Amino acid sequence: MKIITSIKDQTDYCNSLRKKGESISLIPTMGNLHKGHESLLFDPSYIKNKKIVSLFVNPLQFNNSDDYKNYPKSIDADIEILEKNKVDCLFMPSEDEILGDISESESFDLPEHMNILCGKYRDGHFLGVFKIIKQLFKIVRPTAAYFGKKDYQQLIMINHIAKEYFKNEIKIVACDTIREDNGLAMSSRNNRMTKSQRNIASFVYKKLVVLREIIKTDKNYNFKELQKISIKELSIIGIKIEYLELLSSNNFSVIQKDDTDNLMLFVAFYISGVRLIDNIEV
Repeated sequence: MKIITSIKDQTDYCNSLRKKGESISLIPTMGNLHKGHESLLFDPSYIKNKKIVSLFVNPLQFNNSDDYKNYPKSIDADIEILEKNKVDCLFMPSEDEILGDISESESFDLPEHMNILCGKYRDGHFLGVFKIIKQLFKIVRPTAAYFGKKDYQQLIMINHIAKEYFKNEIKIVACDTIREDNGLAMSSRNNRMTKSQRNIASFVYKKLVVLREIIKTDKNYNFKELQKISIKELSIIGIKIEYLELLSSNNFSVIQKDDTDNLMLFVAFYISGVRLIDNIEV
């Protein structure tokens, strides 16, 4: 596996692949890889594509400096995982270089629905993600890029980047959320919790499943009431809900009473100071 740390070398490497007629798959990560990340490496289309994984802990997307400082790092273990999965290239740029290459005058047009859900509670988060993903796309110019559905709001924004700035020349592949045995969505942040705390956190997913069943089977459900009861029940076991919403998966609009298609439950919550997100289709 080739390891590249400079933008110039990465650009030159990708240009050389394209000259040979190679297609490129990009998997952007912040490292501390787990089975959720590994699932992004299993797609059959990789058979004919060169696999490039980027590893960059993006300071721009953290609205909490302590959260950024505490983000787990495991570079040696990450490299082992990437080599096991036959990744062709690891792009690991320095913070100074990749941030210094972003033009201050460059336009960053975020979709309107980035100001709700996580956008409402994490000031500047999506702008930070937007800047780095756009930068990675510009450097690598991949044929396809892979992202997990757990960060669904981010996924919608990345589709916007591909459309508005790269003329849909980059195929965005949405990969299913990978869960632990207890249902908790896999996340690097899970490493900051004890086994007991992870088990408690899994009750959020279990609650989403219950809510989904009610919404699908009870035509007279009152989501505001279900929301209120759920938040109270989860608070009793030490889970602080930041938001719990039922929205359209197409444009994040509020669901009307007769809507039955494209429904999605979104949640963000804290347990012992660790912030996690999840979602499920209804």
